[in-house]
Amino acid sequence: MKTHNFEKIATEFAQQYAPNRTEHLDSIPNEIVNAYTKLRTIDKDAHERNITLIFTKLYAEHLECCHQSYLIATFGNSRGNFDFNKPSMVNEFAFMSGYLDKENLPEFWTSGIIEKWLTENPRLLKNDSINKYYQNIKVISQKIANGDYKEN
Repeated sequence: MKTHNFEKIATEFAQQYAPNRTEHLDSIPNEIVNAYTKLRTIDKDAHERNITLIFTKLYAEHLECCHQSYLIATFGNSRGNFDFNKPSMVNEFAFMSGYLDKENLPEFWTSGIIEKWLTENPRLLKNDSINKYYQNIKVISQKIANGDYKEN
């Protein structure tokens, strides 16, 4: 892989990424994850935009299909349970967000973690693709809050 291809690989993957109920973040091929790992050192903005798009799409799918967020990572009670060096999309999000403190890990993350990120980084909503999925999240969240999805 040549250096100039990392952004192309990452951007194409993020744009084409279409999560479904059975797909997990750890099913993303290592070649793709490694492109993101390299991209973060080359173009922080492109890395951030693409990681945000992937996680926004994932959360929107979880809300649309099942009306809730889903577990995307468990960190356990001890620092030895999570591999921070393993190439993974969760690690890419952790690197980007700075949300993980190795000395004080949360028990787990759900796909809803992206809402915190977008609330703290509203500039990313200027990206049409991210904003489109975020608007979908807001609509579905409002329906859930209104009880529109409750079974009769």
